[in-house]
Amino acid sequence: MQSITVPQLIGFFVVTVAAAMLAFEVGVLFGRWRTRKPDPEPQEPAKTLVGGVLSVLAFILGFAFGVASSHFDARGRAVFDEAVAIGTAYHRADLLPDHDRADMRRLLREYVDLRLEVGQSGKRSELERLRQMQEHIWSKAVAMVKKDGNSSSASAMLQSLTDIIDLHGERVLAGIRSRIPTRVWIILYVLMILALATAGYQGGLTGVRKSFTAIAYSVVFAAVIVLIVAGDIPGAEQFRSSHQALIHLREKMTNP
Repeated sequence: MQSITVPQLIGFFVVTVAAAMLAFEVGVLFGRWRTRKPDPEPQEPAKTLVGGVLSVLAFILGFAFGVASSHFDARGRAVFDEAVAIGTAYHRADLLPDHDRADMRRLLREYVDLRLEVGQSGKRSELERLRQMQEHIWSKAVAMVKKDGNSSSASAMLQSLTDIIDLHGERVLAGIRSRIPTRVWIILYVLMILALATAGYQGGLTGVRKSFTAIAYSVVFAAVIVLIVAGDIPGAEQFRSSHQALIHLREKMTNP
């Protein structure tokens, strides 16, 4: 998944709460069934089991949250570095002849506009348009270098464009590959279901019918998991916050 929307997050939250509550109810039914059998299980071992599973779940949640937070920070740093490289290229265009300077600055403004558009759409297919734009700007810069006889100003411009292309490539690879592994999500969900089921089992042993604690646990666990998903997978809200460097750069290009 390349991006995630708010309705998807809400739906994921509702499904997670429902799965957690279902696991608790199944645990309660199993606990009641167990109390009707000869030699029912003591409550103390069940309490120990619930505490242990909840501790493991909390550890996995903390680990996943840390990974998602690092992915979010890395995306923000990559966009900032990319904005700095584009800004450097825009200023180095001052060293070019008048006609080339105006042409290069126009292309860089168009590139930032397209970069913001592609970042907001979150579609991998849109990256092809950005790559074609990079090739067009690169060919223009190479033509300038050949025309000026490999002058220092044109060479500096070429180096700035190289930095832009390299940083964009690194950002795209990081955005596509930097995801929490599927196996971690599976372990996280299994532990959550197991934790709520064991809590329900303990409640069934004590004769509990309804538990507001189970509802609170389900909502809290679901909220944390949704928060991890929102940090790990970029969405529209993240775009507005993490792409501020490019937005400010575009404003400076328009009103220097």
